Amino acid sequence: MNRPNRPALSFGIGTAVGTAGGLIGLGGAEFRLPALVGALHFSAREAVAVNLVASLIVLAAAFPFRAATVPINEIAAHLPAVIAMLAGSMSAAWVGAGWLRRASDKLLGRLILILLVALGCVLIAEGVFVAESTRLVGEGIVPTVLIAAVCGVVIGLVSSLLGVAGGELIIPVFILLFGVDVKVAGSMSMLVGIPTIVVGLVRHFGAGSVLRERAVWRRTILPLGAGSVLGAILGALALGLVPGRALKIGLGIILIWSAWGVFRHLPSMTPVTDG
Repeated sequence: MNRPNRPALSFGIGTAVGTAGGLIGLGGAEFRLPALVGALHFSAREAVAVNLVASLIVLAAAFPFRAATVPINEIAAHLPAVIAMLAGSMSAAWVGAGWLRRASDKLLGRLILILLVALGCVLIAEGVFVAESTRLVGEGIVPTVLIAAVCGVVIGLVSSLLGVAGGELIIPVFILLFGVDVKVAGSMSMLVGIPTIVVGLVRHFGAGSVLRERAVWRRTILPLGAGSVLGAILGALALGLVPGRALKIGLGIILIWSAWGVFRHLPSMTPVTDG
């Protein structure tokens, strides 16, 4: 089974997924992953690496717009939590990416399915229970750093194993545990997500990596990234047209359904090569 040489398909997938992500304030990486495996015929291991690149492109394009609307002094007040979470996530991303390269395809497929279903449940829960800013962690620097670092480890592992920025986990953590405003939490999420993705990518650029294939960049990564950025902009512009809670519930259900449809059969699939 060869990967389709259809840049337009990659661009269309990126646009559709980016629009959904823009509507809910995420990069949409969790939705790109099933499409990379199902429609574009990448193996799970290859799809994670490609997804990391697309996630980085989306975040890098979106960050300047966030920086223009969220003052840096509002983020500075929460720097201990950001730095601690970043330290935990980067360390875990390095370890997770190395583990990913050694894991069997069968184990990897099952793990991705579990994580995607869990993220779908998180989206549904966020839609049902509106997250209000609360501070469940003590005000002291020690509990802030310790809890943020532990959360960062979990987020870094998820990022490296799925190729996602982790915003669907980072934002609720900052809102519910540290009492951060939702808009500020979104910018803080990017500060954690971008370096975490870069660390994971360093491990994915080893010899034999799909990211070393020029055809993959030309046919998939660049059009996918361009479509994702366009979609994220369109989604942000259409933000007021769809109720946020209903959207999260619907997309959570779609994510669970698509992940199950693609990854439950993944262990039986054989790795593919570029044709």
